[in-house]
Amino acid sequence: MKSDIFILIPCHVEKSFLHLKEISNNLVDEYAKNYIVNLRDIAESELVDRVSNFFERYYLGEYPLPILGDALRGDEVIDKPQIKLFITACERTKLGVLTGVICDYEGNATNILDQVTREQLILELEGQHRYLREFLQFKFGIIKNGEAKTCLIQNEKAPVDDILYYMANETNDSKLVETKIISDKYKKLAMDNLAVYDFSDIFVSEATIYQVLHDEEGDDKLQYEGLLIFIVELLVMQLSAVYRTNNKVALALEENQSINVKEYEKLSNEFANTLSIWQINIYRYKGAQTIANAIACRFEIDKVRKNYKENDEFLQNIINTRNVQSAITESNILFYVAILLFIKDFYLIIKNIYFFILGSQELTSGDIFSFPISFLVLLIVIVIYHRRNLKLGRKK
Repeated sequence: MKSDIFILIPCHVEKSFLHLKEISNNLVDEYAKNYIVNLRDIAESELVDRVSNFFERYYLGEYPLPILGDALRGDEVIDKPQIKLFITACERTKLGVLTGVICDYEGNATNILDQVTREQLILELEGQHRYLREFLQFKFGIIKNGEAKTCLIQNEKAPVDDILYYMANETNDSKLVETKIISDKYKKLAMDNLAVYDFSDIFVSEATIYQVLHDEEGDDKLQYEGLLIFIVELLVMQLSAVYRTNNKVALALEENQSINVKEYEKLSNEFANTLSIWQINIYRYKGAQTIANAIACRFEIDKVRKNYKENDEFLQNIINTRNVQSAITESNILFYVAILLFIKDFYLIIKNIYFFILGSQELTSGDIFSFPISFLVLLIVIVIYHRRNLKLGRKK
């Protein structure tokens, strides 16, 4: 049974996606052309303009994708389909979704799903194996920032035992150990059809969407596939927004970086700049919104956002604590400077009084008032210092 497999990977760039336009324009591929036109037309029809206008799609070429067995050495190539690479890019936010498309695959699809789970997607380039993540960053400046999601699409429904492995994103042909999935969770997912329209059945787990198309002739296959892919693209774009910022926050926490308020504001603004893709009214049609909500729930996007929020709050507390400690240090320095200045003034006043008593110097009115004024200033500084330290102490 043939399968179309779409592997969607959250990613971003640090500078710009615009350099990919020329690369895409120079690559001639009829499927790629139809894919980009279909996805663009569907997105413009299904999404409101303020969202669909943000995205551009580029074709990055076709490459051999060695499928490795799961033996302990893990270097046995058991198949080698071709994978076409596309990216849906948002220049304004610098976010993207890298989509690898394997068309009409006749092998065991669970082996590809398993390789996605193991994050061992590799390309064969000039006879050498190279990790997809490394190739994307070196060749195109694209940075993978989170876990991939897979859409597996077939024209006839697979046996339930196979669908269990689709939902688990695991191979059913393991060389390491003979197992059979009996989990009630995956059995329920394999029976829970989330489809809204009658042209397909849709089953969804945390990492995989399995779609069975009812287009027997296959004439409109790409059109029907696109109606699902454009929704998954947007959900993976949301995940990319969270992963990108959360990775930076988590790194700051793990390495105990001395991140300052300005740097923290930059991270917060980076995520805030993506809020347009989170709005609930971005779909023109309620059917698309319904299936998007159901898939988002299975993808646990809210859980990912919650993790980011917890890390963000923890980082805020660290920054606040450091700011308080810095403020206390500054307060102590100012206090000691005030003490030194008072001692200096006090010494000069005593010196002038001493020479006045000896009759070698006149005592001016400034000398008379300097002492009480210096003492009053010192008293004010002590009061301010004490009150400020009490306030800062409560914030620690």
